[in-house]
Amino acid sequence: MRPRHLLYGLLAVILLATTSLLAYPAMVSSEKAEMLAKRFVLERLAGDDGAIYASGKVRRLLLFPTYDPDDLLASGVLSETAGLAMQYAVAAGDQRLFDQQLSYIKKKMLGQFGLFYWKISYNGDLVAGTSASVDDLRIIGAALAAHRKWGAISYKQFALDIAENVLQYEVVDGHLRDFLNWRDYGQPTVAQTLRLSYADMLTLAVLAAEDERWTPVHASTGKLLLGAQRESGLYYERYDFAAGKYESLRQNMINQLYCALFALPIEGETHRFADWMRDRLKEDGVLYAEYDSTTGEPTQFFESTSVYALAARYARLAGDRELGDRLLRKLQGFQNLNPLSPMYGGFSDDEVYSFDNLEALITLRLFNAEE
Repeated sequence: MRPRHLLYGLLAVILLATTSLLAYPAMVSSEKAEMLAKRFVLERLAGDDGAIYASGKVRRLLLFPTYDPDDLLASGVLSETAGLAMQYAVAAGDQRLFDQQLSYIKKKMLGQFGLFYWKISYNGDLVAGTSASVDDLRIIGAALAAHRKWGAISYKQFALDIAENVLQYEVVDGHLRDFLNWRDYGQPTVAQTLRLSYADMLTLAVLAAEDERWTPVHASTGKLLLGAQRESGLYYERYDFAAGKYESLRQNMINQLYCALFALPIEGETHRFADWMRDRLKEDGVLYAEYDSTTGEPTQFFESTSVYALAARYARLAGDRELGDRLLRKLQGFQNLNPLSPMYGGFSDDEVYSFDNLEALITLRLFNAEE
């Protein structure tokens, strides 16, 4: 009888899974989408100490997508992730989450030069020997925003202390650079390049208002960013200071969107990237993962959560509400809404990324705050 009982049990599980697949909605309100995604990040992707792990492979368990917790742990923790979580916490008014992330990065991610390791192992035993200036600036900007929101002077002092280290180690002759490497070259070595997707103009503007030493950094970085935009509306990937020229005609769409977002405050009333994006959506109906910056044509033909999250945010901030709403619906199509799945509330495809989920949260918060 046991084999028969097992068969009946298996059939019952399959029937339950099938019923759940038919019953759950294709989309929920943006408010509920944000609530579910936040719960997924904090309950599924985060550790008890506040670490939010980077990524994990998604696999199928019967009809349910799930992930491997060991794979998630092995992915480690990124300063990028912590900074995004801090940005979201400020936007959402969640001071507890902000303080948790701030405490974690102070204890686990702050390197010997007062810059953040761009990556550490899940337990903090292994650390990268390199910073990433965009992550340092993101954390600085979030801490300054937290000070403006909640008034704690400790947030501002922390931000300005880190900014002093960025100015000393990641800025050369008034130009922001990609990173400081303190492990691989026998002595601390700063990058020869600036990725234009690192040009966080909003944070640089706030720092320039606090300290005039940042004014030339803001000006030079803005000049490089605006000069990187090509006739198509897309951007070069980086500027090489040693060669004195822009490089790389292909850049993934996430970085293109960061360039466009960072350029918004300084480019005036004309948004050529927005024009290009409208044209691509009209022609293809989707946004792909990568485009050739010369022709504007796609070179990688898949979609992703983070592309739609950043694109929806960009459209809304550029003043195109209709386009923003359309892209928000595209974003929400990546959310798992099956309450029986371990992935319930999360955004994923073949892998689940904390980056994707946090970018989605930041965008959902922007839209929900304006309702």
